[in-house]
Amino acid sequence: MHRTRTLWRLAAALAFMLSMATTTTGAAPAAAPPAQKSRAEAQAFIDESTAKYNDALKSSYKPGQAVVPASGPVWTADLDTWVEYTFPASSGASCLNGTPYRMYYKIASEASMRDKVLVDFEGGGACWDFESCKPGAKLGASNPDGLPSGYIQGDGILTKTATALTSPVLDGNTFLADAAAYFIFGRGSGTLDGRSWWNFLKLTSQPQTQRWTKLVFPYCTGDVNAGASFRVLEDPSNPQNSKKVNFNGLNNVRAAMEFLRKNKFSESLSGKKSIQQLLVYGVSAGGYSSLANYPMIREALAGETTRAAMFSDASPILPGAVYQPDEEILASDLDKTPAVKFWQKVTHAWGWFQKPTAADASTPGHPEYAGQAEGLIARWEKATGEKVELLKSRGGDTGNLNKVLSKRYAEDRFGLSSFQQDLVIPGFAFGGGQNAEVAGLTGNALRDASLKLFTKEMDLVRANLGPLPNYGYYMPWSRYLVLGSHGVTPLTFAGTDISRAGNLRDDGGRIAPEFNGDVGFFLNNLISAQSPQSLPVLKEVGAPGESFSGGSLLGTVLSWFHAFG
Repeated sequence: MHRTRTLWRLAAALAFMLSMATTTTGAAPAAAPPAQKSRAEAQAFIDESTAKYNDALKSSYKPGQAVVPASGPVWTADLDTWVEYTFPASSGASCLNGTPYRMYYKIASEASMRDKVLVDFEGGGACWDFESCKPGAKLGASNPDGLPSGYIQGDGILTKTATALTSPVLDGNTFLADAAAYFIFGRGSGTLDGRSWWNFLKLTSQPQTQRWTKLVFPYCTGDVNAGASFRVLEDPSNPQNSKKVNFNGLNNVRAAMEFLRKNKFSESLSGKKSIQQLLVYGVSAGGYSSLANYPMIREALAGETTRAAMFSDASPILPGAVYQPDEEILASDLDKTPAVKFWQKVTHAWGWFQKPTAADASTPGHPEYAGQAEGLIARWEKATGEKVELLKSRGGDTGNLNKVLSKRYAEDRFGLSSFQQDLVIPGFAFGGGQNAEVAGLTGNALRDASLKLFTKEMDLVRANLGPLPNYGYYMPWSRYLVLGSHGVTPLTFAGTDISRAGNLRDDGGRIAPEFNGDVGFFLNNLISAQSPQSLPVLKEVGAPGESFSGGSLLGTVLSWFHAFG
């Protein structure tokens, strides 16, 4: 029975990822974002939506579900079990539709692992205007109608929750899942074994993070957890139709950090009064979430001796200057950085540059409103003490986000992973931006044009990260069979191989030893307790067609029939 369930889960996860890979094209041009609403209006929306949600709720309990008691968390009460915390409406936390937001944690049963903390952000698309924020939109986001109670329960990610969270970074693959990975890709999860087909029965290594304490942030705000903007979106085809949306990801993380600090999360896990290690991680939208929230999470959870790291998978910050909504983009910028149109749309829709309104700053009895109204840039500058300049008018560029992290946290270790043939990110970055090169194209023509733009941007990503001493990257060629090469860490580490001979320069310009590994090796390097000076973060780029296997062959053939978008 257990083996049957395992195979079913593996098949279901693969089917989910294949289905997600088809949602990469098409979006109507977005209008300039409507005027910023006050946090008082946002709170009224949260209160109203929560009240309606609670009135319709018959029972939130599900078998196997553990929840934080009303008296507050007892961190060591439910070891190695997922525990749900639902934020009250008064916290300012909510999903896109104003309904309650939930966070999940699992405290490690091993005492030696308890003060090592993995913060994981769920992925699942993005939205920024009326069309993209509609349920079922081709370019849309996960859980637009909110999060059900029991989203994660019981004995783990692989059993009773969304397959989008399935990754060896969080939970170990079973023997059968690893065997299936060997058959498909010629290598199991997180191992440096030989790749001979007859070695498939050999057990594979597991990332240490599987045994750490874990905090999981489900995704339901459409803003890659980088927004703090309550807006009313109008239907361009029917101005009388409108939709209230709360791009509230930053405030959900803010509320979570306040909850953890108030209840002495870090101190309770360690006899040293601060956690030993911290890894902030996510895939796709979750990867962007990990970067967007890293300074605030680090300031809240890490102490002076904490070894901290960030791992953003399938979430490259494609460089480009950010234009104001009414600015005309220069042809030279658009040619150099094709994602510039996308950044113009989403950063203003999500309120990255917004400041509190007069009402936010003066609402009686609610001094927190001003803090909740601050956009991403203001929060970064407050947390890091560094100037964060992205706007074109001020000589900025989105690549400065990486540079600020590297400079401010020089002893931390940062890593990006991405397939070079990712077929999903280009759909958002260029289809969502309505770039002329992809407009009106379908099938293979759309795929090829999108990848051409993506390759141009990824060259800039490597140029941006190359000089940063504590920021590495891992970029294998493709894994079409799994989510159209989107996500290097979901489901399995198999099919992520990179090999190169010794004494060859990697893209970071360092002389590096011979390398023959997969993304699991990159992860283990990233979470090393050593400093970046004593153990540099890897910078690895795969060659076209590398990691050839039955899975890569099948994925390539399917891609010829544009099965992935």
